[in-house]
Amino acid sequence: MHTHKITAFLAILASLSVLYSCEGSPPGETNEKVGVVTAEVLQVEPVRLPVYTVLPGTVVSADRVEIASRLTGYVHGLEVHEGQKVKQGQLLLTVDPTGVEAQIRQAEAELAKAEANLINTRTNYERYKKLYRERAATGQQYQDITTAYKVAQEAQQAAQAALAGARSQLKYAEVHAPFDGMVVSKLVDNGQLATPGTPLLVLENPSHLQVQVQVTEQAFLHLEIGRQIQVELEGSDYSMQTISGTVERLVAAADPVTHTHLAKIGLPPDSGAYSGEYAVVSIPVAEHEGIVVPSGAIHNRAGITGVFVVDAQNRARFSMVTLGKQLPTGTVVLSGLFPGDRVVVSAEGSLVNGVEIRAQKEGGRE
Repeated sequence: MHTHKITAFLAILASLSVLYSCEGSPPGETNEKVGVVTAEVLQVEPVRLPVYTVLPGTVVSADRVEIASRLTGYVHGLEVHEGQKVKQGQLLLTVDPTGVEAQIRQAEAELAKAEANLINTRTNYERYKKLYRERAATGQQYQDITTAYKVAQEAQQAAQAALAGARSQLKYAEVHAPFDGMVVSKLVDNGQLATPGTPLLVLENPSHLQVQVQVTEQAFLHLEIGRQIQVELEGSDYSMQTISGTVERLVAAADPVTHTHLAKIGLPPDSGAYSGEYAVVSIPVAEHEGIVVPSGAIHNRAGITGVFVVDAQNRARFSMVTLGKQLPTGTVVLSGLFPGDRVVVSAEGSLVNGVEIRAQKEGGRE
């Protein structure tokens, strides 16, 4: 019985020894005999990095219009639907012009009446003009008929204008697309009554999109028309993708409630964004010193992110790092590296802790 207890105790000690040995091995360690690896080595140096104010925004169309009728009438000929692309000048719908046609007939009748009265008044004017010269009519009679003639002329002109106005309304019976775009909302169907000013369709131009964002006073002071701004959008793979936008609109007046300013940042035509999409805008407001390493120098060992640092004995040691923002020049390292550290950028062999590094190319970062 005593012998069994001693055997069990020794087994536990052996297990603890193995566990300690495994846990004591840093990420990237290997039990194989290390050798020599040829690698490109970079000595990291601090660089000036921007400090960003990160703000949420919404993608909107720069060209958005609510299509409304200028007439009262029933809608017919409406064949477009939500999501359909339309061309500039394309017929979208027709409003029954019966009411306008009645106004035109009434205006034509008023014009005919005014023209007949003008002809009659002109005849009297010419006759009294002759009588007045022959002293067969008094000055008061001549003045009265002259006034009546001028009134008849003005009435005829007013009737002509009324007819032209009524006829001009007829063209509004057909509603056309004002630009190339897409129908994003359909607010009426065939057979429904359209009234002046009531929206019938909503059109947007998907080729000219902007990110609309409310920015703080500090961020607003760092913006100007034409400046390039980083915008993050969710890509097709559900990961945030960074693109470059251009400041197109700035509103100097601040919102009295939020004390923020409206800014609109234009997106390139090939951004892949769509109206209503969520966006993240990064506005640089200051600078600080930081470390940037090429993305190829970053490794993942057992779920730990790090880089291989070359020590004074030219041995590679895996060092855990905390990463920051992805830049065109590489990835920002927030912690885990110090100025002067030598980092393996790429290697021709397998990188493990303790392997000897033979620098094929070594450089520094200004």
